[in-house]
Amino acid sequence: MKNMFIIHGYQATTKSHWFEWLASEMNKYDYYVDIVYLPNSKNPDAKQWFNAIQARLQNNLNAETIIVAHSLGVVSVLSYLTQLHDYPKIKGLFLVSGFNEPLNNIPELNHYLSQTQIDYNSIFAQHIISIGGNQDPIVDIEATKRLSKALGITTQQIEHNGHFLDRDGYTKFEFLKDQILKTIQNKNSEIGR
Repeated sequence: MKNMFIIHGYQATTKSHWFEWLASEMNKYDYYVDIVYLPNSKNPDAKQWFNAIQARLQNNLNAETIIVAHSLGVVSVLSYLTQLHDYPKIKGLFLVSGFNEPLNNIPELNHYLSQTQIDYNSIFAQHIISIGGNQDPIVDIEATKRLSKALGITTQQIEHNGHFLDRDGYTKFEFLKDQILKTIQNKNSEIGR
């Protein structure tokens, strides 16, 4: 089954930013898209988010699965995948403005981050793509680059002074869609990792 899961981040909802647009676009390619609801996004709890991700992804991962995560959703889904003992290698993992470390400008997330665990050798995807804005005021591009390095990939930097939010003008995200389409249309190519 061709399916996609979109994992939102801190202070976001399933209707935020470019999530619904991307879901609609991927429906055109016969992807069933689930924008995963994560509770209490203004004051996230790692256990609640893990349970919410598990409720939607458990037994639904396959060789055609694509996961798109944004911001805090990145570390959340990587932590979830780490805790799975056996799952098929998914088609693609697209990480937007990801980070895996405390951020000086958002210390309220430190406790959440301390409850996540990532084993980078336990992340199984045919393609892993990391995307970051070169002047992201929320997640510094250097934090995104460090996460990418831990995953053994490089960050695709976009000229952008923002965090890929709707208030930054990101109600659509053509670059991300193009990267996803390259992955699903080039079955034998290695993009990212």
